[in-house]
Amino acid sequence: MSAALMVSAVAPAIALDYEAKPVNWVLQAPFRTVGAVSGGVFSGVVSGPIHHSYHGFLKGENHVAGKFGDEKGWGQRVAAVPIGGATGLVVGGAYGVHKGFWHGWKKGWEHPFSRWSFITMEEK
Repeated sequence: MSAALMVSAVAPAIALDYEAKPVNWVLQAPFRTVGAVSGGVFSGVVSGPIHHSYHGFLKGENHVAGKFGDEKGWGQRVAAVPIGGATGLVVGGAYGVHKGFWHGWKKGWEHPFSRWSFITMEEK
């Protein structure tokens, strides 16, 4: 009953285009805020660090293997893992916390509880 009463009270304001925007924003703000917080926390704690530590590991390994002489050489890549790979893993994970949080916050605000607010891959 209370939901029906609330809808009947708000429906005329939403029908008016020039007045609907402030009312609509006020009604959506709590859901958007919860969506942004949940997306930011999940992306900042889980998907951001995983995504960026993986790519940081690969970048660090390729960089050090290239400095050893051959980026695609088996021996150079094995030697580059403990140096460049480990460094890239740690730095990428730390960067992923920051980048993932803001990515999840932005996408969670735009589209609350969508899959793009929980994963850090870019939309194609």
